[in-house]
Amino acid sequence: MKKGLAAVIFIIALTAFINTEKQNDPIFDQLHALEGKWIMKTKKGAIGEEWKKINKDYLQNRGFMIRGNDTITTEKVALRCTKEGIFYTSTVEDQNNRQPTAFRLTSVANNIFVFENPQHDYPKRISYSFITKDSLYAWIDDGKIITEKKSTFRYSRQK
Repeated sequence: MKKGLAAVIFIIALTAFINTEKQNDPIFDQLHALEGKWIMKTKKGAIGEEWKKINKDYLQNRGFMIRGNDTITTEKVALRCTKEGIFYTSTVEDQNNRQPTAFRLTSVANNIFVFENPQHDYPKRISYSFITKDSLYAWIDDGKIITEKKSTFRYSRQK
């Protein structure tokens, strides 16, 4: 009886380990290049993103603007690799009653990562393009083939 119980406990423990352990996703690994602080200077100050690697499957971002001596958080993002896919989940301070909005990674090509949520009002698409290790181009748009509404961000890595 004791051997049978030990075998059952061993199988349950092994199954739990197998179910929670997953392979590193090579696409998500590429997104780890976001880690760090990115700034774009504007006429009114600067805007930026600060990415932190929480673990191999989770990056966290704080979007902000700098006006004079003030730094204002504008957005928080969770970038997660799950069994269902890679998701960019944004919570914007003054939109959607501060409710998170998820965008699924839909394509990757030539260092361009595209996240989409066709049900969201705006943006419907969020894209990141790694130009160099210290230069990042990002944009949001209306999701149309020929976009009518688009905002662009040309960031430089801060060291």
